[in-house]
Amino acid sequence: MEAATGATQSGLEREAKQRGKQINVGRNERTASMIGGAALAVTGLTKLAGKKILPGMALMAAGGMFLYRGKTGHCDVFEAMGVDTAGTEDKGLTVEKVLTINRTPQEVYEFWHNFENIPRFMRHLEAVRTTGGRTSHWKARGPAGVSVEWDAEILEDYPGQRISWQSLGNADIPNEGTVEFMEAPGGRGTEVKVHLTYRPPGGTAGKLAAKVAHGINAQVIEEDMKRLKQIMETGETATAAYTGSRTYH
Repeated sequence: MEAATGATQSGLEREAKQRGKQINVGRNERTASMIGGAALAVTGLTKLAGKKILPGMALMAAGGMFLYRGKTGHCDVFEAMGVDTAGTEDKGLTVEKVLTINRTPQEVYEFWHNFENIPRFMRHLEAVRTTGGRTSHWKARGPAGVSVEWDAEILEDYPGQRISWQSLGNADIPNEGTVEFMEAPGGRGTEVKVHLTYRPPGGTAGKLAAKVAHGINAQVIEEDMKRLKQIMETGETATAAYTGSRTYH
């Protein structure tokens, strides 16, 4: 029975991939979806047997949706939100976004390079404090007053082009990030490409960190990038002034 189930699961995964559907549901969530889907399907059959057609059909449909989610590892809702929990135990959560800002690559680089500016547009960050030439201390907030902290170090620093960093030591949320600044076609400013990866650790502390990390997805980062664009292009911010070649108030 297990072999047959495994074969069916592999076949559905292959079918999903052929349709361009990437696996974006973690192993634990897939297991829960299978169990929940089966329970809903059985309840639906019971309703149908009792001549309760509409409730039975609704439960059967919901059960089928969860079973498919569990077997294929793909969730359309997650895809729309930019969430990927597949293999969270191993690779964590990864988010990538690109946005064009009507400023030169050097200007945007200088603004971002002062990491203390980042909480001005990334709302999940409470504060970033520079602690050395290549090091900084980060504090992020999540739901219900949960907060996590870590130290980070710059790994790559190419002025006007690219910055990469990663967390150090026993970070509450081990993470890494890269931001690239590329001249946009037609002299339209700068294409900013952000790539972030969060890897919540296991245990109780990991569960708290995961609450913060799971609140970070493509939609959230897109909103953050739009705030960055607004700050850089219009200067509409009530926080400290930009320290680069231009001054923002």
